[in-house]
Amino acid sequence: MRPKPPSRPGVLRRGPSADAQAANRVPRPVAALARSDPAGMEIAPHLHARDQLIYAIRGVMTIRAKGFIWTLPPSHGMWMPAHTVHQIRMDTEVEMRTLYFQPGTVTGQGRDCQVLAITPLLRELILRAMTIPPRYALDSADARLMDLIVDEVGWLESRPLSLKLPEDKRLARLCQWLIENPGEAASIAELGREVGLSERSVIRLFPQETGLSLHRWRQQARLMRAFALSDQGMNIGQLADELGYASASAFGKMFAKQFGQAPRKVLGGSG
Repeated sequence: MRPKPPSRPGVLRRGPSADAQAANRVPRPVAALARSDPAGMEIAPHLHARDQLIYAIRGVMTIRAKGFIWTLPPSHGMWMPAHTVHQIRMDTEVEMRTLYFQPGTVTGQGRDCQVLAITPLLRELILRAMTIPPRYALDSADARLMDLIVDEVGWLESRPLSLKLPEDKRLARLCQWLIENPGEAASIAELGREVGLSERSVIRLFPQETGLSLHRWRQQARLMRAFALSDQGMNIGQLADELGYASASAFGKMFAKQFGQAPRKVLGGSG
């Protein structure tokens, strides 16, 4: 099949909000911010002076930074170190609940971007943090709750929901098509021809640029896409069909191999 450039008319793109900028300036170790965005909304490339935990109580986001792409479902959060340029796309309607930390406040996550599994306790703490005044008293119950959030974030475990994007422009076009068309079964030779590369060149260059074979990269892209499709209401059988798997069983086995659990447990209520 011939890869075609994605058509995305009417995409709404904005920079970081004034509220986000204010949250980065408030003289407290932790600041909380809530926002709602429609599907397809994009936040243009930007950075913050603070470390950030990007989280949504509803909806799925795609985040790009440092040459990587991440999928962020509601069960997970994104650790974004201070001064890291990143952009966000809302794959579905999103209810975002973000935390900003003065650099060095959270000691357990380091300086790398990563997707973190959000615990039930942290989810409830985040919801409570949204009701706390920005300039909360430093010797108050609100301050102690924020301290508990800091401790909990430091303990979160990372999850494999990322893909490295190639710098080679030809491979970058190829990867963008794979992201936009996860269920298509075009061969390596067909994909290569459309971007001006031989099959042998794709096989040789792809691991050098991404750290994965094209086959493994495509599988990971499909599994990451499953989160957004599940959030849109697809069941396991529909996911398998949409993502190009021969059966729900085949999809389930691949998903469990990657994430350690059956898709029904990780994706939520899809069944």
